[in-house]
Amino acid sequence: MSQLKKPTLDVPVFNSIEELRESIGVKKKYFYKVLYCNEHLYKQISIPKRSGGIRILNVPPIALKEIQRWILDNILYKVQPEPCATGFMPNKSIISNAAPHLKKKYVLKMDIKDFFPSITFYEIRNIFFEFGYEKNIATALANICTYQNKLPQGAPTSPYLANLVCRNMDKRIFKLCQKHQISYTRYADDITVSGSSKIFWLKNVIEEIIVQYQFSLNNEKTVFLKPGDRKRITGIIVNEKLSVPRSVTRNLRKEIYFLKKFGLEEHLQKIDFRGTSEQYISHLYGIASYVKMVELNKGIFFINQLNSVFHKDNQHENDELLSISPPPIDWSIFDN
Repeated sequence: MSQLKKPTLDVPVFNSIEELRESIGVKKKYFYKVLYCNEHLYKQISIPKRSGGIRILNVPPIALKEIQRWILDNILYKVQPEPCATGFMPNKSIISNAAPHLKKKYVLKMDIKDFFPSITFYEIRNIFFEFGYEKNIATALANICTYQNKLPQGAPTSPYLANLVCRNMDKRIFKLCQKHQISYTRYADDITVSGSSKIFWLKNVIEEIIVQYQFSLNNEKTVFLKPGDRKRITGIIVNEKLSVPRSVTRNLRKEIYFLKKFGLEEHLQKIDFRGTSEQYISHLYGIASYVKMVELNKGIFFINQLNSVFHKDNQHENDELLSISPPPIDWSIFDN
């Protein structure tokens, strides 16, 4: 790939590493520690998966997150991924991922194995080359956004960078599906295709494509859905209308019932909740907000119910509560 002398996009221009540091506005000592010793900065945490097992996150400290967010806001957002990439995108959501598959007779769901760790430092540096940055700047930016030469699941830049890395792969799969009047979306590592006629032959073809881009499928998570099956895509039922699974609303209603009956502290003891009460409350509001996003009136009902339990008078208080940034929703709590 030929390197350009200066960026061709509407992105900041840096003539040196020092100009990059000054533009970000970070102190010299910390900046160079991030560049050359960032393996000591990340904290590894484990999150239970809804389907079982554990998801490992490598989370940068707040100071490094701020640097990465600056790169995200000022550089990465200047280039758009393919429209079929719906995960962690501005103005897109799980609804954007599910809606194209509404009322489709056949659905094929696939999972890319070890999605973020499969993306290397060199692929990330190539992204910054494509922005027009010279080698020293592209290398510095890639260093800031990677951990142990891989894309860390837990950094704010990782989802968008992954979408940029996958542009050519997404384009090829989309064109293949478009040729056969089949819908295609990708939400991070979740690939979904759907159509009105049998589409399961696509599995091997799509697998061949993603292997060419250094990915592999987790075949244990491949799901074939046919007429009559309940079709759930990124947590949303798409059979006849976009709706939340009944198990989610049923269990949320049950949680609210026991909160009213026993009170918060006693209920948390009964369910052996290991986090803080603030995390649990924020978790419940997160579920209610998810319901509201898919089914407005039902979501408003649950938010009002939570307000009555926790004596919240207005939505502004809920917004403050949600800003606590709890861990990702552990759906297993609601899988009784």
